[in-house]
Amino acid sequence: MLLNDFNEEVDKIKKFIQNNLSGKSAIVGISGGIDSALVLKLLSLSIPRERILAFHLPLEISGDSDISLIEKNIGVSIKTISIRKMVDAFTSTLPEGDVRVKGNLMSRIRMCILYYYANLVDGLVIGTTNRSEYLTGYFTKYGDGACDIEPILHLYKTEVRSMAQFLGLPEKIINKAPSAGLWEGQTDEEEIGMKYDELDRNLIVAEKKADLKVIDDRIASLIRSSVHKRMTPRSPKRSVR
Repeated sequence: MLLNDFNEEVDKIKKFIQNNLSGKSAIVGISGGIDSALVLKLLSLSIPRERILAFHLPLEISGDSDISLIEKNIGVSIKTISIRKMVDAFTSTLPEGDVRVKGNLMSRIRMCILYYYANLVDGLVIGTTNRSEYLTGYFTKYGDGACDIEPILHLYKTEVRSMAQFLGLPEKIINKAPSAGLWEGQTDEEEIGMKYDELDRNLIVAEKKADLKVIDDRIASLIRSSVHKRMTPRSPKRSVR
């Protein structure tokens, strides 16, 4: 069952953000898509805007109109930094990989930049992963999956859309084809192999019944193959006394 009381949920997330930041600044990466836009909106409702450091980290600087639209709608400045030189520095000294390998590298470079700024101001990095992505492993381990708090990790993608509409985010951002922007023409739904509406219906059933056998085999396979992304690193355990 999907969330239907957004007033209550927004208040809950605001308290979560305030309690976990404890007066620190929030550092967040903004892609131009709905998830990061929603997180930025929730941050703006939770803490003073001067404590929000938002960054757009594209491969090339192109004057993205969607970033300007988000800035205007939310009232928070977004700093754009090209990661081209950093990506080139890595790829010029490493073996050549396919688009996915390079895409993961880009995501981890973005994480490094966000944590650099977090260290500068003694702030916390805010994640933008939703529950649909988390359960299917549709995030980069130690890339966009690396953060200090996750305000929307409990929200399915369809709930993210509904909350974005509830909070008045631009329709262009809400209706935009979801994409991590890791290579030209890449879209989330094409990679996953289905629309988010169908994906979420399956995920809800899987979580409710705690059984992967009752859902689409493709989704069950994504959940199984990404278990390692949702676990802390394994080690020989030693009890704490």
